[in-house]
Amino acid sequence: MRAGWTIVGLLAAGAMTVVGLNLWVVMATHDRIATSPLTCQSREVGIVFGTSHGLVGGGSNPHYQARLDTAAQLYRLRRVSNLLLSGDNRTRYYNEPMTMWRDLRARNVPQEFMTLDYAGFSTFDTLVRAHKVFGVDEAVLVTQPWHLPRALFIADALGLEAVGCPAISERQPPGLKLMLREWLARAATVGDLYLWGRKPRFLGPQESLPTPVLSSHSSSHSSDKHVMSPREGSVTAGAGQQAAASRDMADGVDVTDAENAVDTPDPHALARQAQASLLASLPGVKQALLQWLPVRSDTN
Repeated sequence: MRAGWTIVGLLAAGAMTVVGLNLWVVMATHDRIATSPLTCQSREVGIVFGTSHGLVGGGSNPHYQARLDTAAQLYRLRRVSNLLLSGDNRTRYYNEPMTMWRDLRARNVPQEFMTLDYAGFSTFDTLVRAHKVFGVDEAVLVTQPWHLPRALFIADALGLEAVGCPAISERQPPGLKLMLREWLARAATVGDLYLWGRKPRFLGPQESLPTPVLSSHSSSHSSDKHVMSPREGSVTAGAGQQAAASRDMADGVDVTDAENAVDTPDPHALARQAQASLLASLPGVKQALLQWLPVRSDTN
């Protein structure tokens, strides 16, 4: 009987701790979350968090679609100069940033407004890399309202000045299972930041974002305007893509993709760029790969 009451007491204490940490995260960030995309503040960079474009049981993921709709709206409203598309690229067959890039191009977002980060394996990794690798100091975060408190809380701890732009998934509100997972993730985030010192899975070298587009092109895009190609820096092959390319080559997998659309970044160029970088620093890359393989996506 005494052991039973001890277990009940520990569970109650754990539940109260989770609730308390969630209140801390929410109260510390709620005043920087807009009520709708129309009221989102302007920032030079908009960070779009990756997630799967499809559901396990089939069909399109409404959370993914809402994030891209909101990102495209920020472009149309001229609220951002660059969209940093950050997600998981665990293999050549699963590439969240490239999928987002293609779908935003289909939403008429020009490629010079987008930069790809292939090593955004989690919310934490995305924000650390945005700040330390891409040099982002201010940003608007694009994701679901229930995800924004955790993302903003992490950004605060990193010294990244951020505001939240909600991507509202009207067709599928968050269910009990998803909200329970998010409550636990918020509590774990406090430990990541202040207790056990979590590190990103793959940091990599610093990279530069393109020159701000809005400040240099205040008028609408004309048909004869020069459009940067991926080789000119508008689409960045990040460290995560290089690591994925290395893993695919080691497994005997062709890193090119014959199914790429005509205006999709040239996969041969990306592969050559990855190979050149890897050959220059092969020992370091090999050691990094051994530390974080196998990769498992923490759904952003």
